[in-house]
Amino acid sequence: MKKYILYFCAAYAVAMIIITIIISFFDLPSGTSVGCLLAAGFATSAKFVKDNRRIPEAHEKKKLVYGCLLASLVISFLASIIALFIFYETAAFFQDIRTVPTFIWVIALGLTLLIHYCILAVSFGFFANNQVKALKKRQN
Repeated sequence: MKKYILYFCAAYAVAMIIITIIISFFDLPSGTSVGCLLAAGFATSAKFVKDNRRIPEAHEKKKLVYGCLLASLVISFLASIIALFIFYETAAFFQDIRTVPTFIWVIALGLTLLIHYCILAVSFGFFANNQVKALKKRQN
């Protein structure tokens, strides 16, 4: 599973870099973490199906979902730290959010984790199923 979690890390980081460049170039609003997570999750799921020609078994899916969830949190944290040094506006944003009450942070973190978990579960479940069906169709 380590191979696929590392693959996810690379895909997630590349997606974040590409989206950051696009956002900066076109001066768009940010908030595309979900898109990056979808892209990385789907790419990793497709890689697993391509390599194994099957969907992940229950214990594999659990390891993939939780491993990728942890990886996405670490990468997002590192990206936030890097953004502090690169983008001046980010520092002001972090100054402003210090006034947010702790319970709001807990709710926001809980919802973020839930959304990330659901996206990854869909990636290694529903999407993997569709990938296997498409693979079988191509073989026939």
